[in-house]
Amino acid sequence: MAAKADTAEVCLDDPGCATEQKLYLSLALGYGQRSNPLYDGEELPLILLPEVYYYGENWFFDNGKLGTSWALSEQWHLSLVSQLNSEKGYFQKWFGGNVFQFSQSFTNASISEERIGPMQASVHEISKRPTAVDAGLQLDWFSDNWQVQSNVWQDISNTYQGQHASISVGRYWENAFGRWQFIAKLNWKSAKLIDTYYGIDNNDPFYLRRYNGKPSWQPELRLSWQHPLSERFAVLGFLRYLHLDDAMTDSPLLRTNNITTWFFGVSYRLF
Repeated sequence: MAAKADTAEVCLDDPGCATEQKLYLSLALGYGQRSNPLYDGEELPLILLPEVYYYGENWFFDNGKLGTSWALSEQWHLSLVSQLNSEKGYFQKWFGGNVFQFSQSFTNASISEERIGPMQASVHEISKRPTAVDAGLQLDWFSDNWQVQSNVWQDISNTYQGQHASISVGRYWENAFGRWQFIAKLNWKSAKLIDTYYGIDNNDPFYLRRYNGKPSWQPELRLSWQHPLSERFAVLGFLRYLHLDDAMTDSPLLRTNNITTWFFGVSYRLF
């Protein structure tokens, strides 16, 4: 059984690290925001964020990810996982996939490059984008305070009939200011996925410029910080930056070439 495969904390004396047959539930109260790259798309306010994970003998739930895991060796773990595809969350604010913002990742500075032109399409003009469920494989490698993780996902709901994948390298450390986590990640999304959510076809109004999706490469950086105040209380913050390539920004729906997510607050551990 992998020890919290998604965050790879070292379990030793850390009360926040997942162990088998243990439920972890905490709530973070504060303020943050996830930007929306779509024309007329709503920013997602982050006020109350839950963090939930449970690792049983044969299965685990980790912040929206459900799966089962096998220890191939002390350092290598393989998992079969499933989750809601997150793309719909940019089209619908109160979407289930938007609930879990941990384990991801503070300034409300605008660092976006906004596109301006006559060919843009508002999110309110297009047909409703579907909800999809993905399943796939996750491979983790752990070494001291480092983690390398790769994921390959397939749409199992017959919604967009495509795939996406990612590979990430994470570093974890502690100092006098608290616990830190930095992750560099590269995401790949298939043409069918991009076309389903960001393409413009005959199901959309006739006056909008047609766009067929292409495969997309999206680099991402994440920084998170936590400073424990007691056994149950902690101050925390996170920042995430996702860059969108031409396969995304060529769509008439896109007004910017990045997505930023940030939050700062206080968390309380219930379990």
